Amino acid sequence: MFVIDIKLTATNITEKEITAHRAWFKQYFDQGKFLLVGPRTEIDHAGIIIAQVDSRQELDQIISQDVFYPNDASYQVMSFKANLNALT
Repeated sequence: MFVIDIKLTATNITEKEITAHRAWFKQYFDQGKFLLVGPRTEIDHAGIIIAQVDSRQELDQIISQDVFYPNDASYQVMSFKANLNALT
């Protein structure tokens, strides 16, 4: 599993870009690859994704499809193993 901390760095974000960004994470949510998606509450234009994919390589390929990649956002990716899960 992976945690992705996304921070948009673009200064003039358009509604078209936000719509494309939302469609990107919805696509992977619908496929079951993004398990949780939501905005960070303490930072504007930032969000967290919990992803479950087969490899970091697959995740990097998915991230590269985001409209803000690579120049208009930063993506901090952390790998982790969930030992306890209260979401099921």
